[in-house]
Formats: sequence, structure tokens, C-alpha cells
Amino acid sequence: MAKSPKSHLLEELRAQAESVSAKRVQQQELSREVVERVDRRLHAVFQYFDEACKLLQIIAPAIEREFTLPQIICYTGMTFDRGMVMFRKQRMQQHDVFAHVVIYYTLTGPPPPPVRVAMRRSPEVERALVAANIEFTSETDSTVRGAATNAAIHVAAGLRCEVRFDPDFVNDSIIVTLRNVDRFEPVILDFAPVALDTEALDDLVNLMLGKSSQFLLRAPLRGFGR
Repeated sequence: MAKSPKSHLLEELRAQAESVSAKRVQQQELSREVVERVDRRLHAVFQYFDEACKLLQIIAPAIEREFTLPQIICYTGMTFDRGMVMFRKQRMQQHDVFAHVVIYYTLTGPPPPPVRVAMRRSPEVERALVAANIEFTSETDSTVRGAATNAAIHVAAGLRCEVRFDPDFVNDSIIVTLRNVDRFEPVILDFAPVALDTEALDDLVNLMLGKSSQFLLRAPLRGFGR
């Protein structure tokens, strides 16, 4: 019997099928106790921030922190503007469990002055702003008739911030990713479910508001172990 012709597409499909099959086997082998423990904690996180975001939106507290991109922009005098918490579910072991919980919130304040840079540096500055999830518009700023030598970058008055909780059922942990919470660089922490208790969530709110907080010390950075 002649061999079927070699196909790169079929090879890719075989690899994907093997990956899906391996993932299904792994999910079946997961401890139900671990899945339930992690899922209960994510449910508690959702309930906590569902109320916290509504209260913070009413109070609109001041953010006791500056956000700085060195030599580019500095945000000061910010207040909590809007906040919401969302989640997605996934099917596992005949049950619907949390696939993630995400807190989205915005800070508002006085608009920073436009960033004026040489045209050759404009792409570098714009990449830094995109990486920091900062909205902006850019226009040329010509000081010589007919020759654009500088760029004027107008940044948004507000900041978009995010805290994301992802379950790691294999390692019995919850991965917490902070974006624009206390700095522009993302921070990824690896929490044991029991460590993400109410006191830790209180600490997280304090971190979001720029107050004294031990939240970043409550869990190791992802990949560095406990």
C-alpha cells in the first residue's frame, strides 16, 4: 500500500491533536480537591472585587503614588475613576470552573504636558507608551518651514490598569498579574490559594490606591518558587 504524500498541514494537525489529547489526560488526572480549592478562592476573589470596585467608583479616592516613565512622562494627582471585575469559565471534570478573573480599572487626573522629542526618537517613545498601555496621539512639530524635525506626543489624561487572576490547577496555585498597578512594568506573582485570603485582598486594594501595602511580599515572583 502506497504511503500517503507528506503534508506539512497534516503534521501540524497531528501535533495539535497530540497536544489536546495530552491536555485532556492531564486534566483527568488533576486532583478534584485541588480544582475545587483553587476555584473556591477565585470565586471569593470575584465576590470581593465585585463589591470593592463599586465602592471605589463611588468614593473616587486619591491615588497616593506617581507613575513615571523615565525621561518621557509622569502622572501625578490621580484619582480612582471606574472599575469592574469580569470572569470567564471553563469546563473541567464535569464542572464549570473559573478560567480567569480580571479587574479592570482606570485612574484619571490632570493631563500631562505633551512629550516633544526628535523625530528619530519618536518610534522609541511610542513603543514605550504602547508597552505601558498608555493611550496617545502623535503629530509632527516643525520648527523649520517644510521640514518636520520634532514630534509632539499627546498622552491621555487617564491610565488603564489591570489585575488578573489565573488558576494553575497543576501546581495548586493562582497566578496574579499586575499591570499599571504600582509601576508600568508587569509584575507576576505565584500565590498559594490559602495565601490569597481577605487580608491579602485588602492589601491589594491598598497597593492599587498607592497606600502602604505588603501585597508584593505575600508571594514569590512567578518562576522563583516559594
